[in-house]
Amino acid sequence: MRKHALLLALAICPAFTHAQDATPTPDPATYVPEIARVEAARGNAAFSKGDYKAARAAYERVLDLAPNNLVALVNLGLVEFRAGESEKAEKYLRRAIQQRLETGPAWLTLGVMEFEQGRTEEAFAALSQAVLYDPGNARAHNYLGAVLGRKGWLDGAEAELRRTVEIDPNSRDAHYNLAVIYLQRKPPAIELARRHYFRAIELGGKPDPEIEKTFAAASSSPTATPTP
Repeated sequence: MRKHALLLALAICPAFTHAQDATPTPDPATYVPEIARVEAARGNAAFSKGDYKAARAAYERVLDLAPNNLVALVNLGLVEFRAGESEKAEKYLRRAIQQRLETGPAWLTLGVMEFEQGRTEEAFAALSQAVLYDPGNARAHNYLGAVLGRKGWLDGAEAELRRTVEIDPNSRDAHYNLAVIYLQRKPPAIELARRHYFRAIELGGKPDPEIEKTFAAASSSPTATPTP
């Protein structure tokens, strides 16, 4: 059977907001003067529209006013990543992690960068931190599952992808990736793979002719049995 590829399309994180990192008392990493809050809001609005040039400028103004602000550091990392500036992105994200180790969005973006550049071990390390510090983040679990699948650790990949669809039942990528993982089992879990594959299609995924050929060829195979 052809080894199908895990879905690599990036659903980029939304802009990190102060509310996601609120603490009872302000510190240098979280405190933003009121004027900087206005700039941060402008940056978030520009980011949501895909205007990364304007978003970058706004977040840079936040750092001018609050040089160690965690939110601005993470969002500048996201902006530079989207702009294809990986070195700059890593610089900002590492600074964010230095300010606060538990910054899940920074670990997630670092992990995705490593994943896309084929550095599997580095991606695994970063994404493991992302799910540790942000366990409710479906994207983090999906990417960690994809990395584990790339490493051939199918049980771990399945567990992470199942966790993804528990958090977000409409995660198209996770359903597709689960189908791929089930097809890689020996013997392949055809019915489980079929269920998740067609759920991904229902959610807007593109049909994969090779996977559908696999289903057709295995439809009467006695070895293609589902696993519990």
